[in-house]
Amino acid sequence: MAITLGTFTKLDDGSFSGVLKTLNVTASLTIVPVTKLSDNAPDHRVFAGNGQRYEVGAGWSQIAKSSGETYLNLKVAAPEFGPHWVRARLVKLEHPADDGSTHIALWEPRDR
Repeated sequence: MAITLGTFTKLDDGSFSGVLKTLNVTASLTIVPVTKLSDNAPDHRVFAGNGQRYEVGAGWSQIAKSSGETYLNLKVAAPEFGPHWVRARLVKLEHPADDGSTHIALWEPRDR
């Protein structure tokens, strides 16, 4: 079962702007495309904050095996999350939401 952690809007420059929400965290995030420095380097960087931005994660472009749709595999870190990353998939909504959101961040808990 996937849980929605946030809603995002794709901007004209290819970046995404939105809010990530958990039980303890509500953070404005911007996901910005970057030039890859190597094959394993991320395709996007994730920044928190308005005005002064702080890098809190990264994203890699992936292609879904079943649908062929492109999505971003995100890793976001913050002290509130402890030593673990929050991993989420940024996927395109079939139709934009009433608030203008075009994408959602989905978290799928892993069995430990």
